[in-house]
Amino acid sequence: MSIQRPALLCAALALSLSVLMPASAAKVRPGKAARAVSTAAAGSVLETGMHLPGYPHAVDVYRPAGATRVIVFLHGHGGYNWQMAFNLGINRKPKAAVDANVDWALLQRLGIIAVFPQGQAKDAASANTWSNRIFDSGQDDAGFLVALSEHARAAWGATQVSLAGHSAGGTMTGRMWCEQTQAFDAFYSVAGPMPAPSDAHFNYNCSPTATAPYAMVVGDQDKLLPMFSADRVKPTPEQVAAGLVNSTLTAEWLRHGHRGVAACGELTALDGSSARAYGPAWQACDGGVQFTIVRGADHPMSSIEAKTGEPLLDWIVQFSLDGPSALAR
Repeated sequence: MSIQRPALLCAALALSLSVLMPASAAKVRPGKAARAVSTAAAGSVLETGMHLPGYPHAVDVYRPAGATRVIVFLHGHGGYNWQMAFNLGINRKPKAAVDANVDWALLQRLGIIAVFPQGQAKDAASANTWSNRIFDSGQDDAGFLVALSEHARAAWGATQVSLAGHSAGGTMTGRMWCEQTQAFDAFYSVAGPMPAPSDAHFNYNCSPTATAPYAMVVGDQDKLLPMFSADRVKPTPEQVAAGLVNSTLTAEWLRHGHRGVAACGELTALDGSSARAYGPAWQACDGGVQFTIVRGADHPMSSIEAKTGEPLLDWIVQFSLDGPSALAR
């Protein structure tokens, strides 16, 4: 789900990972040629509707002057790229991006180029989404994201390219870590569980192709995700005491363990969490692999931010900087 200010919770698709947006949401089709707009914000540029050859995804690019670190942000199932930018505070209004509504001061403070591709719909009856091994957009989204990362390095001189997503976008982020690890320098999922071989429903084998940092944050009161893992991995009393209060959290904690082993050979112990004010957090690989639970938080990003009192964008940006350094130590 992508719209969060205000949050809209709609009926979920059967055996799907996230929820549908309102029925009035139109499907995305290939758009017009990209439009670049220079702004008075010290030469910063907003480019909307950019397309890569061979792919229908429209891409909005927010390029503050002097930035060389790129983060690609993926919206949730049924969402839009401009909604994701709004949810993160980059786009000040919940509408298609225009230069006047961009918080350029925020992007310049963080020092990032923010990239928002638009997920596709495979037919008129489907919602905009990603081919993340759970949903099917009808497109080669993995190939597109690899091409987008390569474009960022070649066209904008990016020194680092990271990938982040919410809900189904987070699950697509997980798929990329498993299958196209070398394409990005860091990966961050917000409320988007990664399919794992231990889950018979998804029957997915994650075999990363390189070593890369990965972080995942999720609320323990997420009302949408448990429907996909209910009773599949029941938490033990010890796991409940540690903060893994439902099947969703228990399954993702097991995935976190697999990620630590894959990244640096470290298996996280259940009692190895750090007690944060907002909930437990497990780390492996000097912080290069992280799993954070936010007590009382629901599925929307705004709910997680309300419970932590901190912007998720800052978390994502900081991890994209620290994660690769942690694994390099």
